[in-house]
Amino acid sequence: MLAAADVHVALRLARLCAVNDEAVLLAAALAVRAPRLGHVCTDLATIAGTAAVDLDAPADLGTLPWPAPAAWVARVGDSAMAATGEDPSARLPLRLVGTRLYLDRYWRQERQVADDLRSRSAEAVDGIDMPLLSAGLARLFDGGAPDHQRLAAASAVLRRFAVVAGGPGTGKTTTVARILALLDEQAAVAGQPAPRVALAAPTGKAAARLEEAVHSEAARIDVGAATRGRLLAMEASTLHRLLGWRPDSRSRFRHHRGNRLPHDAVVVDETSMVSLSLMAKLVEAVRAGARLVLVGDPEQLASVEAGAVLGDIVGPATEGLRLRPPARAALAAASGHAVPATEPPAGTTVGD
Repeated sequence: MLAAADVHVALRLARLCAVNDEAVLLAAALAVRAPRLGHVCTDLATIAGTAAVDLDAPADLGTLPWPAPAAWVARVGDSAMAATGEDPSARLPLRLVGTRLYLDRYWRQERQVADDLRSRSAEAVDGIDMPLLSAGLARLFDGGAPDHQRLAAASAVLRRFAVVAGGPGTGKTTTVARILALLDEQAAVAGQPAPRVALAAPTGKAAARLEEAVHSEAARIDVGAATRGRLLAMEASTLHRLLGWRPDSRSRFRHHRGNRLPHDAVVVDETSMVSLSLMAKLVEAVRAGARLVLVGDPEQLASVEAGAVLGDIVGPATEGLRLRPPARAALAAASGHAVPATEPPAGTTVGD
């Protein structure tokens, strides 16, 4: 269940923190193990029933002498190795939040992404020409009510942060091209320069598919020649290239909170493949006032590193849209469809 590296790191942390409690050492090794398996934390209350080993013959790890969960959590929380709760000023190798134990780095990244996305979601978007938006949505989306792609596009124009999520064949990337056309039309009628758009994906192959999909859709949708030309000229890149990967640093990019991207809109496809660490770098690099649109299928193409960010973002929306009344009214006015308060769209999800 534990790799030699998991144990080695836990022992090293224990020596640094002068901890010799075996239960705490086990918890530390499990916290180190979690990112290797794609998780950002381990739940001490449930790990005995969920832990697994990579063996040909199944092994029942629940029969092992696991520490009692409540006492185990208390011992970890009382140790010099773990900070407890949500106070960011406490800096220790581990972070215990309830029964979830993180390496402190991943807890901080999770908190940062959540805080940044909440802040971006709360930013007001001023200057939207609602009649123009309504006309554009009606022209570009001709599905029956409710048209989930139309709702997703309206949300992306009206909000600083939007998610377009759905399974294969739900029209996610074609919706992206129409969102960009609507943003271009808004800038043109306001007498502003065309928005600077970044198209990105985790891999070069995914970036090429996104670029091809935008160009293909741009060639056939009902937009003006200038808008079509700008869509056809857009290029997609990998996230690492967009952020400015530095060969002299494994963890820092050229663009960050102190040197943000110049773009007015950043669209990321195949977001389910983006790890928590890379998402944290992306979100902090998108400037205030810019739009961030995350696109993907939360059910497939999971990140090879720790974190299922898209699934965590979309998860609450599957229980209901949870839109505040003003946001729901604006979305309904723009899209021409009534927006249900409790029933989420099928296939494509839009959030508040």
